[in-house]
Formats: sequence, C-alpha cells, structure tokens
Amino acid sequence: MTGLLRRAPLALPLLGVAVALALTTDSFLTGGNLENVLVAAAIVAIPGLAMTLCLAMGEFDLSIGSTVSLAGVVCCSAIVDGVPAPLAMLLALAAGALVGLANGLVVTKLGVTPFIATLATLVIVRGLSLAYTDGHDQIVSSATLKYLVGGRPLGVPMPILLAVVAGALAWWTVNRTRFGRWVCAVGSHREAARVSGLPVDRIRIAVYVLVGMSGGLWGLLISSQLQKGNGQLGLGFELDAITVVVLGGTALLGGRASVLGTVLGAVLIETIRNGLNLLNTPPAYQRISVGLLLVTALALLALRRNPAPTVREVTA
Repeated sequence: MTGLLRRAPLALPLLGVAVALALTTDSFLTGGNLENVLVAAAIVAIPGLAMTLCLAMGEFDLSIGSTVSLAGVVCCSAIVDGVPAPLAMLLALAAGALVGLANGLVVTKLGVTPFIATLATLVIVRGLSLAYTDGHDQIVSSATLKYLVGGRPLGVPMPILLAVVAGALAWWTVNRTRFGRWVCAVGSHREAARVSGLPVDRIRIAVYVLVGMSGGLWGLLISSQLQKGNGQLGLGFELDAITVVVLGGTALLGGRASVLGTVLGAVLIETIRNGLNLLNTPPAYQRISVGLLLVTALALLALRRNPAPTVREVTA
C-alpha cells in the first residue's frame, strides 16, 4: 500500500473526493456518470501526457489551448469545403504539429525563452483561427468526426481507448526508450546533456511537435463533441493541461516525469468538476477550483524541494 501511494500519491485524494461525492449526491456512482467522468478525464489526459514530456524537459507550452481552436477550425472548415473527413482530421493534426515545430524552432534556434515564445504563439495562433473563420462557427455534420468521441470500439468509448493507448506509449517512452531518458536528462541539466553528446535541440523540437500534435488531437475531440470549429474554442485549456501534469508529480523544473500521476491528475480534476456540476455549482467556481488545485500542487512541490529546516540546522 505504501509503495502504491509513493508511485501514485493522488490515489488517496481521488478516493477521498469520490467517497465525499458518493455521500453527498445521488447520481455520482451511476454507470453513466462515471463513464462521463472517465471520458472527460481521457480527453484532458491525452494532451497532458505530451505536456508531461515538456515539463520533464524543464519547459512548457502555453499555446496548446490556441492549437485546440486552430485544429478544430482547420478540420471543420475542410469538411465544409468538401474535403473527406479522414483527410481533414489529418490536416488538423498537421496544423498542430506545425505550431509545435514553430515553437521548437523559436525556442532552440532563436533562443527565446519558452514562456515568451509560446505566449506569443498563443496570441498568433488564436488570431489566425479567428481571422480564418472571421469569427464564425464552422458547423459540420460528420459521422466520421463524431465517431472520434461517440464511437465505442469493443464497447469502450473512443476517448478512453485513445487515452489508454497514449498512456501506454507515454509510459513506454519515459521508462523504456533512450528518447525518454534523454528528455529527463535535458530537464535535469541541459548543458551537461549537451556536453554528453545528446542532440538537445532536436529533442526539444521533437517534444514541442508532440505537444502540438496532442493539441491538434484535443481540438479534434472537442470539435467531435460540438460538431463545429470556432476560433474561441480552447480558451484556458493550457491551464488544464499543465495542472494535470503538475498535480501528478512531474517536476516543474524538469528531470522527472510521472505518466501515471498525469492520468490520475486528469481523473481527479474531472471528478471534482463533475461533482461540482452535480452540486449545481456555478462554472466560475469550477475554474477557481482548478486554480486552487494548481497552487496547492506547486506549494507541495516547493515544500518537497525545500523542506523546513530542522532545529539543528536553524541553531547551527
């Protein structure tokens, strides 16, 4: 039990929240509601897993929310123009990858800090989405796109299946591949990794491309739910993606990644949101709860890095 809690420290808080909601609501433990929680968590976990690699590298991407809107606009606009849905979805993923590539090149080749680079990209990409659609919804009716969220292969909702595959790939990458070890090495000490002969710039660019593609997939999932693309979609989503990673225990300053923690972080956030909905809590307070969770996670990480001094240390 102790080993499980060490590897997955969110398991206990998640259990506590679930018990509290089961006692205070009548519908939390129903099959349909629990499936809704897992589907919502899966949709957030997929980009969160890519962001896990980014934070393990000691960096982050603030533009992922805007990438969501761009991917949705590209896909739905293409379908409206008569492009087959599978090709439109590939174009959306390619658009996300291009955003990630741009971020990676600006950060590595121009030396712009990730915060400034991805903040600028957030604004630029959001502007492109709004300009391309002139602020109008791109409404579609596509069974293929709808299947991305509504499909149930093997009786399992498609988002959950996609999240399981993404989680398995992320765990394998972090724990069983050179690339995963290189990402954590870059996050631990970038210059030491460079001196050791690691292709640091290529690693960083590759991670940003993965984050961009995950943002593209996120946009497809949201557009699949709504059956539309819009330049305003994805506002604030970057907070969700970063929060689930930090909550899960991935080191904010790099060097360590927790794939299981990210997945549990997504489930915890969506469980809390679901409970707040069941308790008829206004949406504004749901955003406040996510912000408070992020602050709490950062505070706990700071305490872990800088424990309180002992009496001997103080008197010395």
